[in-house]
Amino acid sequence: MSNFFVPSEPEMLLDPVKGTISREITYGHCGRVKYAGTYWSARLYQPPRSVILLPGAPVTIVAVQDVITLLVIPSGLE
Repeated sequence: MSNFFVPSEPEMLLDPVKGTISREITYGHCGRVKYAGTYWSARLYQPPRSVILLPGAPVTIVAVQDVITLLVIPSGLE
């Protein structure tokens, strides 16, 4: 049996919600998002390689993966 963690399938939100980047998110790298007064680990959902989300940027949270990671897209792309 492998010791590697296999991520679960994302759970898509029926009603996406808004959040704000608090730590930069880039292709292949997690960052942080402020949502509902708390901070969450976040990464891009189906990211193009050229997207960089900087602190203060608005995002739309479209899914949750592994209970603690939000999957986001830049606001305006939903």
